[in-house]
Amino acid sequence: MADIEQGPTPIEVLKDAGVKAEIVQVTESIDSDRKVSPVRRCVIKLSRLSGLETRGIERVEVHERHPPGPNDYHRIFMLWLSSFLTGNNILVGLYGPSLYALDWYDSVWCAVFGGVLGSIGVAYMSTLGPRSGNRTLVATRFFIGYYPSKICCLLNVLTMLGYAMVNGILGGQILFTMSNGRTAVPVGIVIVAVLTWCVATFGMPLFHLYTRYAWAVQAAVLCIMIGCAGPHFDTSRAQSIDSSPKVVANRLSFFSLCFSSAITWAPSSADYFVYFPPSTSTTRMVLAAASATSIGAVLTTVVGVGLATSITHPDEVATTAPGALLANTLTPLGGIGRFCAVLLMLGTVSNNIPCTYSAGLNLQMLGRYGPRIPRPLLTTLEIVLCTVCAVLGRSYLREILENFLPLMAYWIVAWLAICLEEAWIFRRGRVVDWTAWNCRVRLPVGVAAGGSLLLGCLGGILGMSESYFVGPVTRVLPAPCDMGIWLSVGFTALVYPPLRWVEVRLLGR
Repeated sequence: MADIEQGPTPIEVLKDAGVKAEIVQVTESIDSDRKVSPVRRCVIKLSRLSGLETRGIERVEVHERHPPGPNDYHRIFMLWLSSFLTGNNILVGLYGPSLYALDWYDSVWCAVFGGVLGSIGVAYMSTLGPRSGNRTLVATRFFIGYYPSKICCLLNVLTMLGYAMVNGILGGQILFTMSNGRTAVPVGIVIVAVLTWCVATFGMPLFHLYTRYAWAVQAAVLCIMIGCAGPHFDTSRAQSIDSSPKVVANRLSFFSLCFSSAITWAPSSADYFVYFPPSTSTTRMVLAAASATSIGAVLTTVVGVGLATSITHPDEVATTAPGALLANTLTPLGGIGRFCAVLLMLGTVSNNIPCTYSAGLNLQMLGRYGPRIPRPLLTTLEIVLCTVCAVLGRSYLREILENFLPLMAYWIVAWLAICLEEAWIFRRGRVVDWTAWNCRVRLPVGVAAGGSLLLGCLGGILGMSESYFVGPVTRVLPAPCDMGIWLSVGFTALVYPPLRWVEVRLLGR
């Protein structure tokens, strides 16, 4: 991403009385944050004994990062591959044939192009970690402003916790099916939550160690699943061979769903790489991250498409619990199949860990006193909350998937459009002073970004097509189609440049 130039020197800034007052306020805030509370002291002492990562949203200085190594890009690849080779992405593929009545070919093409396009966005934003040493939504303060970034933090907390709920419910349903109903769904939810807490609380060092091996187990289970169900995949072109308005609308809707499944990781993607050195190659990092996310997203979604086509009675997909559908594909193997299903359940932890880790960081960004609360404590609290919500909503997994994924992507594509236009148009060729991450007077005011973000979300509402609401733009189309993502990014991309130009002219930053 393009760099920004050094801001004004302290002497130049102090010449302005109003700016001077705000700098004093910010300095006092930073100094007060340095006062260590008793809780934080306990966490720091524990970290010295156990290797617990206590760092929150504070910038990781260059001297604090690990030295460059030949395995850095392998670690990036394995982290993203492990996070995407999970059961929740298989569930996304089920909707191509079952919900949108698409055949194998149309579903696979939508899965491939939607997954790859979303993966590119995730990979690109990942590069902010090594370049800035800041978490994703802290680094994007330089592009959308201090206060609009807080709105994005709140929305991302809801997004990540929603994914954690999906993973917990899915794990519980798989365990319930494999035990023939002897183990209740809430038990599986609690198991997924505890394992997630064990890794997410201790932070990135343990997470990178976990993903170094987890992807291999998940890939093996996926291959076994393909071997069991693959012969029954219906690859004939029978359902959606025509180009009627309804079929075209369903293709676009399923493509948008596959794109949403991948792009929702973009606002958190740099969080996991802040300890990588600034010398990390942007090109190689994008290639490693994009290839891993594309492979994981496409492979799992295509397996889901195949499973949906293999079911003789289409109503079975709509009436059977999603976790049971996945577990039943392994039942022909007997005891080995049950063991593989348990591993599939444990694989949801790989997707859950980054969700809860990033949500804890985003909670710290919401308020002035957020950094004082230790991230491990926030992670623990949110896992408890998410577990309770998953237990209460365990009967509504299908509804959460159908309505949650597209809705969360509306704000993400608007946020991404603002970041890219700010970097490529207004800050191109300039150097960034990443140390100013917590100084409001060195960041954009955020009026243009906030207004564009709201207009983008409005565009998403106008074009959405969900079970609970159909936007006015969608109603006039020949067939219902989810246009929310594309209207959201279109509105934002068109409105932001002129608004930002006016903002710079009037306010100077």
